[in-house]
Parts: sequence; C-alpha cells; structure tokens
Amino acid sequence: MTIKRLNEDRRRFLKTGAAATAALSFPMIARAAPPTIRYASAGVVGPGELETVIFSDWFKANVLKRHGKEYVIETTTARGTPGVATLLAAEQADLGTLAFTSFATVIATDAVPGGVKAIAEIHRDAVKGYASNPFVVLNDSPIRRIEDLKGKSVAVNAFNGSVDIILRIALQQHGLDPKKDVRVVEMPFGNIGPALRQKRIDCGVLAMPFQVDEAKRGGIRTVFDAVGVVPPYPVLFQSARAKFLQAQPQAVRAWLADYVDAQHWIYNPANRSKVVELTADLAKTPAKSLDEYFLTNKDFYRDPNATISAASIQPPVDAMSRLGLLPKPVSVAPYVDASYLPKRA
Repeated sequence: MTIKRLNEDRRRFLKTGAAATAALSFPMIARAAPPTIRYASAGVVGPGELETVIFSDWFKANVLKRHGKEYVIETTTARGTPGVATLLAAEQADLGTLAFTSFATVIATDAVPGGVKAIAEIHRDAVKGYASNPFVVLNDSPIRRIEDLKGKSVAVNAFNGSVDIILRIALQQHGLDPKKDVRVVEMPFGNIGPALRQKRIDCGVLAMPFQVDEAKRGGIRTVFDAVGVVPPYPVLFQSARAKFLQAQPQAVRAWLADYVDAQHWIYNPANRSKVVELTADLAKTPAKSLDEYFLTNKDFYRDPNATISAASIQPPVDAMSRLGLLPKPVSVAPYVDASYLPKRA
C-alpha cells in the first residue's frame, strides 16, 4: 500500500471518528439537568402557606409545566421563618419563605452573604373583607377594647413574630406600653384556644385553622385584629439570596411563572375539590372543615399574581424599628425585586 493511500485512509478515519464524537455529544447536551432550586419552607402547611401544596408531587407532575425542564425544586422544612433565614445565611437554601420580621432582621444584620431579595408574595393580612389573625376573649370577659388589656395576659405564638408585632403596635396606638402594661406570653397556636377556655390567659391570637375551629365551638369574641391597625401587608413572601438570583435568573423566573400559573389553577372553581383534597391531606385536616373557609373570603387574601412591593412591607418594618426590635432602621426598597415574576403579574 502506498504512502498516499495510507494518508487518505487515516484522514477518512479521523473525519469519521470526529463526526461520531460530535453526534454523541449533542444528546448529552440536550439531556443536561436543569438547575436545582433549594427552597426552605417555614413549615406551615395548607392554609397558612399555599406553596406547600404547590410543592407536592401531584402539582409537580400535573400543574408545574416547567418543573423538570427549566428548573427542579427541592424543598426542606425549617422551624419557622427564623429557621429559613438561618439556612439562607448559611447558603444552604437558595429561596425561602420569610415574614417581614425575619426579612427586616436579616437586612439589618447583613446576615445573608451578598444580600437577600423579596421576590413574590404568598399571603396578605389586614385586608378588609378577608381573614385576619384575631385577638379573642371569652364572651364573659370584661375586655371590650384594646385599652382593657392593661394588666391582662395575652398569648402569641412567638415573641417578635408577626402577630406579636401587630399586638405591640395596637397597644401603643391605644396608649399602653407593651413591656409594662400587658403580660405577653408565648405558646403554640394550637394551645391558645384551650388555654383561653381554661382561663389560663385573658386573651389570645388565633391563626388558621384554629380560629375557625374555635369559632365553631362558640363562647368567644374578637377584640381586634390587624385590619385598621396596620395597612395590608404580606404575612409571608418568597425571598432569595441575591447571589443565586444573579447566577440562575432564568430558573427563578421559570419557578415563579409556574407558581403564578399554579395559583390561577388553584383559584379556578373547577379545580376546587382537588385542591381541597390535596390540602386536607397535607394539613391533616378534615376536607369538610377545610372546605368551609379555604380559598374563600373567610381565608387570607392571596394575590393570584403574587405581586409584591416595598410599600406594603415597609410600614410593619418601621413599627419594628419604633419598638426597638431592630438594631437600626431598615429601608426595604433596595431588597424587593418583583422583576422575576411573569410580566402579566
């Protein structure tokens, strides 16, 4: 065989091998895994945090059309929003559920490397015509007005939590010193109703679904709630590490597009029975009881487009500062970014 023939065969082999390698490489690129979003939930299921239902396997398979294609979401449960803040600060979560209290504290203390942004609302309090967290007493209680709480005991679920802040704001507005004039005690939401009926406390706040259960039992009345105490504000909202937003903007946009689509699906009357069924299972609540209020005006208000603004978060944060609960005043505007939501939102 001539040297010329050998060179031709060698060139043909190399060309064929290169083509085969290229053909194999394209499927590998197409099969590249979508970015993973590590999401830390605050641990409230069903009525308190609708995204817990959206995170369910059924929703991932049937409603979240971009999941598995443009992003994959992995969830973990923290112990309340302070626990979520800790995971974000440790860079062990990329997105998570925060309340205005934990959000303001994270900002004031520079706890999250690179900063944190609020990107989508979950649910709102103090909206007239919708549910709020009521501070209730027994029907035979002498407490009729906020001023009557002087010298009394009031139960909240967590010191410096959102309902505790609302209580302190209301007391100040009515001339009472939250530290001296009222004895504030801490106990789980589920224990507050029984403690009130046993007269171990004089007043207590009831969250969903406990306020519905206690109202059905009767014998209690509302003294006040957040409506009229503060402007409507987000109780819980989705927040993200700024570094992750910079690194994976398209994945976050895909997730929020699915989240908004899921909310529209959830509020479609044709899907109500399925949503109630799934939520009842997750919340370990009888579907019949849940159906009485869930996703109605007896429930918290939820913006179907998850819109969020600095103007809605700032008032309760300012109240925290006035109450001495922050090391310094906080302006939230630089830390709120609604641009990752779908354009229609």
